[in-house]
Amino acid sequence: MSRLEKIADLRIVDRRPGYDKVNNPQRLSVAELAPVGLTWQSGGVQHTIHSQAGVSGRLLGDASGIAVIEGPYDPSANRAYMANADGSLRARFSTQIGAECVRFYDVIEANGSVAFLAAVPGRDVCIEVREADGAMVQVTESR
Repeated sequence: MSRLEKIADLRIVDRRPGYDKVNNPQRLSVAELAPVGLTWQSGGVQHTIHSQAGVSGRLLGDASGIAVIEGPYDPSANRAYMANADGSLRARFSTQIGAECVRFYDVIEANGSVAFLAAVPGRDVCIEVREADGAMVQVTESR
């Protein structure tokens, strides 16, 4: 993968296009409203990540890739990773930190880089990672 490749036109694929999420007339859960995909262009090629368990993503600061969570509300499908602009895998993150099971639920910007929010037994943590290679920078309790 060339680090010169950039992501263009990143879009979220809604599970229920046109549904009034603000008023939520059918009282759907967050999981039922979660997007099911991300799509983008890179090097003239269309790329897609799709999961019926839900998908959350964030463009990396230099647009060379995206940070992704699949199955944020489904323990059996839950995983976090970074993908390059060409769709190849840059880094995959373990669902274990030491002896604790981690359940990823959001991707945010923290201290100028990407961070994954995750639930561990009894608390939430913020896992900051280096965008270049996905190396864990620090884990802090977020709540």
